[in-house]
Amino acid sequence: MRSSAVAWLLDLYGFKVYTLVGGYKKYRNWVLETYSKTYSFKIVGGYTGSGKTYVMKQLKQEGENVVDLEDLAKHKGSAFGNIGMPAQPSQEMFENLLSGELHLIHKRFLQPKASSSKPSAPGSQLPASSSQLPAPGFTIWLEDESQRIGDVNLPHSFWKSMRQSPVYFLDIPFEERLKHIVVEYGGLDRAKVSGAIERIQKRLGGLETKTALLQLQEGDIEGCFRILLKYYDKWYAKGLNNRDDLKSLLNKIDCDQVDADINTKRLLNYK
Repeated sequence: MRSSAVAWLLDLYGFKVYTLVGGYKKYRNWVLETYSKTYSFKIVGGYTGSGKTYVMKQLKQEGENVVDLEDLAKHKGSAFGNIGMPAQPSQEMFENLLSGELHLIHKRFLQPKASSSKPSAPGSQLPASSSQLPAPGFTIWLEDESQRIGDVNLPHSFWKSMRQSPVYFLDIPFEERLKHIVVEYGGLDRAKVSGAIERIQKRLGGLETKTALLQLQEGDIEGCFRILLKYYDKWYAKGLNNRDDLKSLLNKIDCDQVDADINTKRLLNYK
């Protein structure tokens, strides 16, 4: 059934319906065009267990521009990232959702001349093209991610821009992060945690995998996660150091503990 017919039927039954000029194909072209724009990103970095997601939420409460990539992807970005999470969106839907978030932030910070124009009827017309420039000081906070988050990928140009953006690394002691991880992940389904450990066996190593699984089975959650945290620290450090010109991008922020309020203040006050 054609979309126009569906819209007619829904309108017949009392629903308020708008149809998009140019249809879905034009919308997808607009989505892809979103990623050709130039954005100013600030990346919240830190080893696993640093509470970066909570800092991101706090930044949003402080009125900062934030795009939560893991929330859009419905995945926490590790072998354990899908446990307790809803099904991930398709790649196409993820791109659509991400472009929508970027547009909403971008729209709030258009130059006064552009922002004074009357908006189109909802759903009837796509927003103007990328010729509109963001206002001075327009910056978006993102959490440091690899290009792949579970089963979806960040658009290449978007991810490339992330890799060239300043990183604000929350430097938190290992033991503090371990305590946080035990609390956050300790209650997860052990069978699913076990399956996740087995999926990274090749990179984790046979002995470490066997030890981690045994400790999990015996209820030594801290011992199990200690092994896993060391593994993820190694892989995060590798990804961090693969950036070009890391020295000019990296800003280390010493933090004593995993505390979203305190660490967000340190982040915002960092010079």
